[in-house]
Amino acid sequence: MQGLTIPSTHIYQMLVQTGDSYSSPSEGTVKAANDFTGYVPVNNSSTNGYLSINHEGSSTATSGVSMLNLQFNAGTKLWNVTAKNPVDFTQVVGTYNNCSGGITPWKTVITCEENTPTAPTDSNNDGYLDFGWNVELDPATHSVKDQDGDGRPDKLWRLGRMRHENVVVKADGSTVYEGADDGGTSYVYKYVADTPGKLANGNLYVLKLDGAIGAATTGKWIQVPNTTKTDCNNTTTLATALGATSFNGVEDVEIGPHDGRIYFTAKGTGRVYRFNDGAATVSGFEIFAGQPVGVTNQAYPINYGGGTVLEPWDTGNDNLTFDTHGNLYVLQDGGRNHIWLIKPCHTQATPAVEVFAVTPAGSEPTGMTLSPDEKFMFVSIQSPSSANTQATIDAAGKPVVFNRATTVVIARKENLGTTVAATQVVKNSSKLELYPNPATDELTLELPSDRQEVATLQIVSVIGRQVLVEKAVKLTQGANQLKLPVNSLSSGQYILLIKTARTTTTRSFIKK
Repeated sequence: MQGLTIPSTHIYQMLVQTGDSYSSPSEGTVKAANDFTGYVPVNNSSTNGYLSINHEGSSTATSGVSMLNLQFNAGTKLWNVTAKNPVDFTQVVGTYNNCSGGITPWKTVITCEENTPTAPTDSNNDGYLDFGWNVELDPATHSVKDQDGDGRPDKLWRLGRMRHENVVVKADGSTVYEGADDGGTSYVYKYVADTPGKLANGNLYVLKLDGAIGAATTGKWIQVPNTTKTDCNNTTTLATALGATSFNGVEDVEIGPHDGRIYFTAKGTGRVYRFNDGAATVSGFEIFAGQPVGVTNQAYPINYGGGTVLEPWDTGNDNLTFDTHGNLYVLQDGGRNHIWLIKPCHTQATPAVEVFAVTPAGSEPTGMTLSPDEKFMFVSIQSPSSANTQATIDAAGKPVVFNRATTVVIARKENLGTTVAATQVVKNSSKLELYPNPATDELTLELPSDRQEVATLQIVSVIGRQVLVEKAVKLTQGANQLKLPVNSLSSGQYILLIKTARTTTTRSFIKK
């Protein structure tokens, strides 16, 4: 499967791909390995905002963040990218392996460095090692924030240096939960800022269960020293010495909007855990979804329309995203690379699990945030196979090939675009006839229309390259028969796009 498979009620629009130019040509092109994809609304708008995209590169040159300015056109029902800018991290010696992140209640972005180079360095001699931190960004200026008021940007030192996955900031503006260290030690941290809305100073804690995973239902937060530069540089070592519980691949941590519980993933075991946070202690700790202790073949019944199958959950559950109703999206890295949907009524005994999306060959779904009205879902497709060649048509009528990192917006059909993708059906399209197929010299197209209008015909290859210049034709009300010469085409498979002011219809055909 080379395309993005989503419910028939939904459609996607491509926003940006690796290699697209930034707004200023001197800044180069959009980097690869798109990860956290955070929509930040302007004045809580669901149609005007910024989209922050992490790049999980393997060096400072390939890591970073792209910031897009987005506006939704109510007439076309399409998103317009009005600006694309890279974030300049040079004043904080760059970033390394930008993985996931979070959006703060005060509408800034936190990007997280997942890894550090093998040999730690302090290249600017400020006493802090260069990489392995959280960094707060101002999306409007696409710049790093100054945390101590000295006029120079800083990283968030007191949240600790570790292999950061993500952060989620509670509505109180002070409490931060962190998923970290998905390789080796794998801990869950909590940070409590001294002042709401300002994360520069505060106390750091790590979770220690009162017993073994799978048996313990309670635990406590153990304070981790973070007052000196040496403390901050050695967070993981200090947490280990304090007896923190390792969960084998902690990735995302999120707060359930419907129940206030803390949810987090363990990628190595294929589990989603949850617990109640009681400030100094935790209670109700349990496996919410995924592999029970001692089980490696957990599967959930999924109805794909043609019947119910047991779909393996597998390992690799990674990013988490809640909607306000408590539905939990689980994005999988490894295993099946699905986007799962878990309903709030779910229990392990009575599963309520669905598959929302299947990603293109070779890729994993990453990021995911929702617009405030939850009509739009922003998500990235990381590292699809470069061998993918099949094009699908997005909501803007553009052929999209998932052969490089791609960021998209997904919505219900009535909310996005006036066109319909190749795998979907438009009104009256069942009456459209295209023959002969395969064709040798000429295609005949029988196209009914309920009004007089102009249509354009375009042929593209399966890799999205236009092979026939658009041809405008006049449609009359009722039946229309059109002839289209194809004798100049090479043998192979093609897609015919028929566009009007209201719809786009597609048909595939084969040229002998």
